[in-house]
This record gives sequence, structure tokens and C-alpha cells, in this order.
Amino acid sequence: MKRLPVGLTLAVGVALLILLGLGTWQVQRLHWKEQLLADLARTRAIPPVALDGLLTQPDDHVWRQVTLACRSDPRDFVYMHGVADGVAGFHVLTHCPTGQGGLLADLGFTAQKPLASAVATTTLTGRLRRFETPNAFVPPNNPEADDWYTRSVPDLSKRWNITLRSDYFVAATQPVAPGLTPVDAAANLSNRHLEYALTWYGLAAALIGVYIALLYSRRRAEMRKGIA
Repeated sequence: MKRLPVGLTLAVGVALLILLGLGTWQVQRLHWKEQLLADLARTRAIPPVALDGLLTQPDDHVWRQVTLACRSDPRDFVYMHGVADGVAGFHVLTHCPTGQGGLLADLGFTAQKPLASAVATTTLTGRLRRFETPNAFVPPNNPEADDWYTRSVPDLSKRWNITLRSDYFVAATQPVAPGLTPVDAAANLSNRHLEYALTWYGLAAALIGVYIALLYSRRRAEMRKGIA
């Protein structure tokens, strides 16, 4: 074999770059998850505090547990599509007044829409969270049809005709009404990114091995043909 097969070599090169890129991405995710779990361990040891007092401090308060008074008017509820424990349903969203603008509150998950019972004014206990960046597979909100898929601050601010804070929302960690189940995103976070990274790197190594074996097989076939 005088030269490498161009088409095969290019295909293997592209696949190898993709596999190595995915492995490196998982390593980056590993470092991010380790920091996240460290933050969670720190915040779990801190009892809930009043929201307004906490937000006057300049620190990063993500995952901190807080308490706040929140008037939950069922007419203001937004039902955001979601899945919890394999069951399709809705996250019930509302807004709570604070000293620095409205705060989005996720009251919990329900399989029915609307709720059978109203939620009265309550003291809400929950965890401060950052807003997620939706991926390309999540449909856009349709406010005109009251059909919701993301916690979009601009969309929900317009829906409620208020100014929502864009730094945090609060997700209930204790029940606020019958039929509503708190979904604590911090409850069962796993960290398997090292496993995923090793899988991608292992596939890359296997691809190199297969490529070398194929070249060796072709070379031997050419040598046998030359002897014959």
C-alpha cells in the first residue's frame, strides 16, 4: 500500500475529532458539576433565611434556601409543560412581590390543569435557582394560547404585566397545596461526567485501533498479492 486511503482517512479523522470533542466537553462538564455539588453541600448546611434580607448581600445566592411571603392567586398561574418521575404534567408558576421587583416562583408539579383547589396566601420555602437556557429541542412559549415550555423572564413579565427579576427564581422545596409536589432539582443530582468522558475517549481509541488494523490488513493483502 503506497499511500493512505484518502476517503477513509478523512472520515476517520472527522469522526475522531468529534469523539475527542465530546470527551473534552464532558471533562468540562465534570468540573462544572463538581463545583455545583460543592455549592449544594455548602448551602444544605445553612437553614432557610428571609429572601429580602439575603438579596441585599452581594454574594452569589444560587441554591440557597429562602422563605418569603407569596400571594398565590390562581388567576395568575402559568402551567409550564414538564415531566416528573416519568409523568407528564405541569410546573405551576406564579410571581411573588419582593423589595426589588417580582420573583418568579415554581410552586411545584401537578398532573392536572387547572388545580382542583386554590392556593391561598402562603409562606413559601424554596431554593433560589438560576434560569435555565433552553436547548433547541424545547418549543417556544406561545403566550397567546397560554401554552408554556420555558421560564422566560420577558414572556412571563409581559404575561403578568410586572418586572420579574432575571437573576434568580425560587423553586418550592416544601408543599404549598394539595395536588402540588415540590420538584427539588438539587435532591438527586448525579455526577457521571467522568464516565461519559472515558466512554467518548475510549471510542476514539477504538476507532484508531480499527483504522490501524484495517491498514495493516490491506498491507498484508497487497504483500500476498505481490508474492503471488
